[in-house]
This record gives sequence, C-alpha cells and structure tokens, in this order.
Amino acid sequence: MQLVEVSLAAVLFAAAAGSSLQLWSAAASSSQSTALRQQLQERIELDRLHLQAHWRQNAARLSCLDPVAGLIARAADVPPPPQLQRQLLPAADGEALLVQWSAGPPGEPPLQRHRWLTPAGLGLCVEASGASAPAPVLP
Repeated sequence: MQLVEVSLAAVLFAAAAGSSLQLWSAAASSSQSTALRQQLQERIELDRLHLQAHWRQNAARLSCLDPVAGLIARAADVPPPPQLQRQLLPAADGEALLVQWSAGPPGEPPLQRHRWLTPAGLGLCVEASGASAPAPVLP
C-alpha cells in the first residue's frame, strides 16, 4: 500500500468513528432525557398520592360549606418535592380544586399535569346525616 491509500483509509476510519460516536452520544442523551421525564412523571404521581393520603388522614370530615378552602389549607402541610411546582386553584363555583404540577429539566418544555378534585370525590365531605354528599358534576 502506498502512503496515499493508508492516509485515505485513516481519514475514512476516523470519519466513521466520529459519526458513530455522535450517533451513540445522541442516543444516550435521548435515553437519559426520556428516563428523567419518566422519573418526573413518577414524582408527580407520588406527590398526588401523598397529597390525597394526607387529606384523607388529617381531614376531620370537612364541612361541605367551604371544603375547597380546607383542602388548600391542609395542602400547605405537604410541600412538593424540590423538582416539582404545585399550584392549587379553586374552581369558580368553589366546589372543586384544580391541582397543577409542573416539572422539567432546564432547556426543555416542562412536563405538566393537572387534576380536578372535589372533597366529596375524595370521600372527605360528610353531611349531617353521616352520608357522603354527591360529587358535583364538573364541566
């Protein structure tokens, strides 16, 4: 082999190796990003379950007169994990609570989730007769 052939082979090999490394790096980065988003989804779900369990354990059967304010007050006892932001927004009619979670790595669109909750739907609202009040119908 001549020097030109060896040089050309070395250049082709280096280009192929560089391209392979770039593809491998992109695949690893994508896989890591997917795994991080999955972890954030799991943290949101765990925070939701923890919040609901806290409401059920510590709510001394809320009055049906202003139950959403009670939920908001008791939610302050359960701070969200550091990676999450949680917002509690009462519905216009005061019968339901919108809980919104937002999380995400910097530089990517945030992962968002929301859920409408009612005290009666959580089993927290009890009327004077002891029967659970029916859950209001949400739009």
